[in-house]
Amino acid sequence: MTIELDDTDKKIIEMLKKDARVPFTDIGKELGVSDATVHIRIKKLIEKGVIKRYTADVNKSILGKGMCGFALLNVKPGKMEKVARSLVSDGNISAVYEIDGPSDLLIKIDVKDLDELRRIMLDTRKMSDVAGSELITVLKMWKEE
Repeated sequence: MTIELDDTDKKIIEMLKKDARVPFTDIGKELGVSDATVHIRIKKLIEKGVIKRYTADVNKSILGKGMCGFALLNVKPGKMEKVARSLVSDGNISAVYEIDGPSDLLIKIDVKDLDELRRIMLDTRKMSDVAGSELITVLKMWKEE
């Protein structure tokens, strides 16, 4: 299902993406509408599933997760869900995507350092249903939403 948004809804979403704690009154002033209008529109965006959740943008470096990598995994036939569920439960893996192409899964790994990244990859490669893998180490992040 696709939903068409007007310019006001789009601007509200952009402001919330920059700072989910921005007061409705500030949004209203910026857009030239009342805070009640902003509240009603946000409520509708939530009800329609456009806004799924509010979240915090965490500085991972301060929490000891200053290194990031992506791994492409090939999974044995019929084992996709089992492998994906196992990866989701790992606290160092922040995203698991089922993809189409030469690989089956793309995972994002957030760790302290290269040794920890290596350990996670070795553990992942030991999974009996993982047929192959490739690691991409992030040198510098330019943008992430």
